[in-house]
Amino acid sequence: MDRLETLPVHVLREPRIKLRDVNRDSIDYLELRDSIREKGVLQSLLVRPIGDFYEIINGLHRYTGAVEVGLEMLPCIIRECSDDEALVLQLQANAISPETKQAEYAQQLKRLLVRNPGMTIRELACLIRKSPKWVGNCLELANLLKEIQVMVDRGEIPIENAYMLAKVPRSMQRDYVGRAKLMSRSEFRPLAAACIKQFREAVKQGKMDAFYSDKFQAVAHLRSLKEIEIELNRNAVGALVCAGEGCQNVLDGFYAGLRWACHLDKAGVREQEAAIRSRRERQVLDAPVDPT
Repeated sequence: MDRLETLPVHVLREPRIKLRDVNRDSIDYLELRDSIREKGVLQSLLVRPIGDFYEIINGLHRYTGAVEVGLEMLPCIIRECSDDEALVLQLQANAISPETKQAEYAQQLKRLLVRNPGMTIRELACLIRKSPKWVGNCLELANLLKEIQVMVDRGEIPIENAYMLAKVPRSMQRDYVGRAKLMSRSEFRPLAAACIKQFREAVKQGKMDAFYSDKFQAVAHLRSLKEIEIELNRNAVGALVCAGEGCQNVLDGFYAGLRWACHLDKAGVREQEAAIRSRRERQVLDAPVDPT
């Protein structure tokens, strides 16, 4: 049964798993801190006993502000609960917070499902008081590459586009992240849907190499004899190649020339990669699209 007590600040501990860190530079936090300095903490923190201390379940921002202004005692609701129950309470509280970062929230939802393998999406939705559709979309964000999750949390990618991008194979997400940032939902959705459909067809046919190559590998192929002769006569790109390759001496220049002749200099590699990505995007765009 819950009990209300005023606890010393030194017996309180931050949660071991935080849904979001306290941004001490945000306007919301600064206003909260100033309010605490003037009026004290008006809403009790929710905590649970862990040994000789109390772990904060809800109220980390209030606790941080109170510590910063020098308060020594805080009102707390003490509740006995398990790790999973504490995580559910955190999820419930943060689901309605405008500062909650969706990708970080998705990671904690996934953590709860992993620890409770029999739990369904509908059951999880009931626990955190959200719709099953909202929970399903949020969980999709955990499939994004970490660097893209950061972009989502920064607000660089519209959330509807982020949901679609999360369905794209991870090895191809970087190819589409720029479009996810700039395109409207109606423009990006069919593009991502076509990519997803192509991926599924590749799974059925066992042709997965294009989707799971970890890194682009340039292929050596000689420039035409005519192109080489033109360069010998005009000296048009030699200096640019040496500068681009960072040549320091004659030997560096010699091998830079060989790489240029084989399309393996830096500029040549970039051209190869751009051509392959362009071709792959054209294939996706030409595939039948389910716009729903």
